[in-house]
Amino acid sequence: MGTGNIIGVAAAISVGGPGAVFWMWVSALLGTATGFAENVLGVKYGGPMGYIAHGTGFPKLAAAYALACALASFGIGNMTQTNALSSALSEFGISQFLSGTAAALLCGVIICGGRKNVARTANKLLPFAAVLYLLGSLFVIVILGKNIIKVLLIVLKSAIGYSQIAGGVCGAALKNALSIGLRRGVFSNEAGMGSSALVHSETECSDPAQMGRWAVAEIVIDTLICCTATAFVILLTGADGSGADGLAMVTAGFSAVLGRFAPLFTSAATVVFAFCTLIGWYYYGERSLRYVFPRSSLPVYLYRALYIVCAFLGAIAELRLVWEAADLLNWFMLVINMTAVLLLSGEVPDYTNSIKHVPHR
Repeated sequence: MGTGNIIGVAAAISVGGPGAVFWMWVSALLGTATGFAENVLGVKYGGPMGYIAHGTGFPKLAAAYALACALASFGIGNMTQTNALSSALSEFGISQFLSGTAAALLCGVIICGGRKNVARTANKLLPFAAVLYLLGSLFVIVILGKNIIKVLLIVLKSAIGYSQIAGGVCGAALKNALSIGLRRGVFSNEAGMGSSALVHSETECSDPAQMGRWAVAEIVIDTLICCTATAFVILLTGADGSGADGLAMVTAGFSAVLGRFAPLFTSAATVVFAFCTLIGWYYYGERSLRYVFPRSSLPVYLYRALYIVCAFLGAIAELRLVWEAADLLNWFMLVINMTAVLLLSGEVPDYTNSIKHVPHR
């Protein structure tokens, strides 16, 4: 769960129209298959670098993937997150400088405490914030539920583009909705990128299929439930036509039902989601660097320092270029990872039964 579940959905609708929601669903459904496969392989081989290097026999490609993951962490996991965090807090008169400083300092304290400290912090903050956000979204959807069929029809019509045929822009509208929807879908659930396999491969569970099933559950909750909830709040309330974008669009949607409580509600959820993503992606980056530089801790220390600095810079900077770079690095990771997963796909069915296997590391 991260800002992709809130701001990412608003951005998708703002740029790609309501049809982008449909392609986010497509991304998630395809992602359940890829998420299952990559996590089964990740537990078997010890993570994405393991199955890229040892499963497919391309160690240099595994190193390239690891470097891309470390670089991507500054975009998808760091600067875009603190930018969203500072934007949310600015609604209450807190300067971007102050929120960026606080985020960087807190991030530094937590990540310097090690990966267990990262896990403990996320485990305490994220479940509560996620449940509260979903309950608030469900309340809005129930109140305005009489229009849900109408909204679904709008999403489907916009997705296939035939509502724009008369204007001759069907192809462009479809391309835009598909591209933005898939990109924001990947940003939300990261399915196919291999990043979740970095975490699941650390499990003590000896059954790869069990971790694969958990990966499927995560994608369903993250995109098919949480992102859909945000999209329905926006579309049911007509916030997509309010002229607002990003977090302001989501807040406008909640304001239609929650009133003056809406800014506090959406800002609090954004801050928690953003911060948990910030510290979580640090772990991805550190583990990737340790793979590339197994005999030296210096690159990790330099990475840690730069990660903290970028957390501050992300809060005060204009991030259009960072978003574009994040998308590029996401796709680079996805292409390498999915190539390896497809090459090893024949091994996945062997682990889809209930027989437990000892992972080969």
